[in-house]
Amino acid sequence: MNSKLKNSKIIYRKLKISDYQEFRKLFYSCFKRKASVEFFKWRYFNDKSSFCYGAFASSKLIANVGMISMKINNNEKIFSRHSSMVLKKYRGIGIYSKLLNEVRKKILKKVRLVVMWPNKNNFASFGISKKNIFNKKYYLYKTSLNTLSKKIENYPINELNRFKKFIEINDNFFFKNFNYFKKRYLTYKNEEYLLNKFEFKKFSSFIVLKRSRDKSGTNYTILDHFGSEKIKSKHISYLIFNQNRLIFLSKKKIYMHDYKLLDKINFKIGYIKGINLKEKNNFLHNKEIFLGDTDIFITLE
Repeated sequence: MNSKLKNSKIIYRKLKISDYQEFRKLFYSCFKRKASVEFFKWRYFNDKSSFCYGAFASSKLIANVGMISMKINNNEKIFSRHSSMVLKKYRGIGIYSKLLNEVRKKILKKVRLVVMWPNKNNFASFGISKKNIFNKKYYLYKTSLNTLSKKIENYPINELNRFKKFIEINDNFFFKNFNYFKKRYLTYKNEEYLLNKFEFKKFSSFIVLKRSRDKSGTNYTILDHFGSEKIKSKHISYLIFNQNRLIFLSKKKIYMHDYKLLDKINFKIGYIKGINLKEKNNFLHNKEIFLGDTDIFITLE
């Protein structure tokens, strides 16, 4: 072990709400973005299972990992890793690996799977061997349409209650019932979200959009879907071809001048406990993820 780490008095523990100021300072130092106390409470203290775990040098938070409690499509409980960060001067000396080991001991008896969203500076994986990690790469695009697009009509997200009969178990990787959508989109910053409805023959499909602004104007991001699986692809394609400045996730690279590649996103599933190959293949077959499953487009301030 590095002598600097060996001689440091590092304390590993769960964060409390009163640790918010330390969380905020570390978050800004690592990502140059401000995280509000409302975000901190909503993301990590909104249920009894989600939490943040940190490494403290004296009273200073120097590393953190956030664990979101979720369920997957078969109703099995898992944890999804978010807000992974280490203060720059403490990187490369084993502190983050020790932190993940501490967290792994906390969740080992509760789950057998953990979802990871590695960022450019962090590919640590709870000490899980590569053979037990499923990795899939996605591509993030933004439309830049030259032709005049059709007018897209959206509903406020509060209309979710009116359309809840259309929410049913589908091919998402994560389990998403009405309570999931309500907690995710109605309890925090709900003024930013919209519902886009699409009908074809007797089927109805709904996409959750996030509206945001930058120097280019108003952007719309596809975050989630519920409703008919039969017309989901048709619905998404309709938005992509008709909504300018639409941000969406793609399984494949797109070679068209109307689409600008913004980033690549890694989706990793780590098997903490054993799983056989047949179960693994069936478990992951044709499962979908959406940008709403990540923290990328959540407003932090």
